[in-house]
Parts: sequence; C-alpha cells; structure tokens
Amino acid sequence: MNIDEAKKLLSFHSSRNSDVDNPKWVNGFLGSLRPFTGTLYKENFIEVIECLRALQDELQAPTIEREIVSDIIAIIHLTRAWASPDGMLGSNHLLTEEQTKELLTWVDIIENCFMWLCDENEEEAFMDYEDYLNGEYD
Repeated sequence: MNIDEAKKLLSFHSSRNSDVDNPKWVNGFLGSLRPFTGTLYKENFIEVIECLRALQDELQAPTIEREIVSDIIAIIHLTRAWASPDGMLGSNHLLTEEQTKELLTWVDIIENCFMWLCDENEEEAFMDYEDYLNGEYD
C-alpha cells in the first residue's frame, strides 16, 4: 500500500471521507459500528494498522498532516466513546462483554502504534499488534 492509498483508506475507516456512497465508508472501522449489526470486523483493525505501517515516514516527519492525525484520533476517540457504558453502543447494550473488550483492545493497539511511530520508534510501534496476532496480547 502506498502513502496516498493509506491516507484514503484511513479516511474511510474514520468516516471522514466525503464519499459516503463508497462501501468502505459504510463498512469501515467506524462505519461498521453505526448502525452496529452485531459483528466486529477484524479486517478493519488490520487495515488501520497497515495504513499506519504505510504512513510511518509521514508520522515521523517534522510536521504531520492534520488529516492523518484527525483520522487516527477519530477512530480512537469515537470508538472509546461509543463503547463506553454511556455511549451509543454501551448504553444500548449492543456489544457483548467480549466484543467491548476486543474493540477496546484494537483501539489501544492503534493508539500505541500511533504514539510509538510519532516517537520514531518503529521497533515498539508494531509489537502489540504482533503480540495480538500471535495471541499473546494482554
């Protein structure tokens, strides 16, 4: 995936892309949570991480494009807000306990990856993700 593809894909996952008729907007990371149909899509989480991997150099530049930061923060913030007991998913009991844990694990990993990449530490950036894929993440 190149940088432009990663930026575009991330914008769909954050539901910040203006092309609301694109299936990726509806089925992306945040789009699949509203309305929530009862299924979490691990492939969305994996795509977000792969976007971050493709954007490593961009995230380590002296200045980072506002759109990239806004997309990542939207995914992290809105997921946590919606999954909280008072959020739209939590208050309506749309997520099981296992789904809530999984969703929050994904955003923790995304957040850690983003933070380590911004800190120019590629070695740490993807460790949680690799641990998760290997069933070793706590």
